[in-house]
Amino acid sequence: MKKFTLIELLVVIAIIGILASMLLPALGKARERSQAAVCVNKLKQISLAALMYSDDEDNFAPINENSDPWAKKLSINDFLPAIDLDDTSNIYKCPNGADITDYWGINYGMNWRLGWDNGVAVQEDWHANLSLESTHASSTVFFLDAYNNNAILWKGGLDEDAVYNVEEGFRVARHQGKGNVAFIDGHVEATSAIQLLYMASKNYRDDTWTP
Repeated sequence: MKKFTLIELLVVIAIIGILASMLLPALGKARERSQAAVCVNKLKQISLAALMYSDDEDNFAPINENSDPWAKKLSINDFLPAIDLDDTSNIYKCPNGADITDYWGINYGMNWRLGWDNGVAVQEDWHANLSLESTHASSTVFFLDAYNNNAILWKGGLDEDAVYNVEEGFRVARHQGKGNVAFIDGHVEATSAIQLLYMASKNYRDDTWTP
């Protein structure tokens, strides 16, 4: 039986090392794609739950009030599971997001135009909470990867810091430079940082933010 020489063993080890260095980046990218896909599925579940909720509320999404943000309302009404801070598979936890803290401090944010109690006597114009009825449902943002674990996203807060300058878990574009955005027709898109900033530049009456 032939014995390997030290040089031959070193050559084999070197080849294995080269192959490993080539494979590891590919495996890392595959893992990131898998995490982004999990995030997309969670956003689809959240959107569906909010739409089911709206069926009982004259086509209005859950209104975000001081003690009751949309996520809490969906959970206590059994449209989604209760929040679990220790469970990384929890519906409100993005695989690439920061640790969640409570129903306000989660990884997904709602378009503020669809359900925000501004504390004013008359909810109209800028302060209006809008019905989900729309002729352009595929164009209007419903939910997206949250900035800074905030359950509500105001378009003015979707700036360069929010999109890509802060720590990865707190930024919107946390999936290989893209953020996942759900629209009120239920579909979800992986949206580039440039596209996110372009969306933010739209007037609050634009189809992007208003059904």
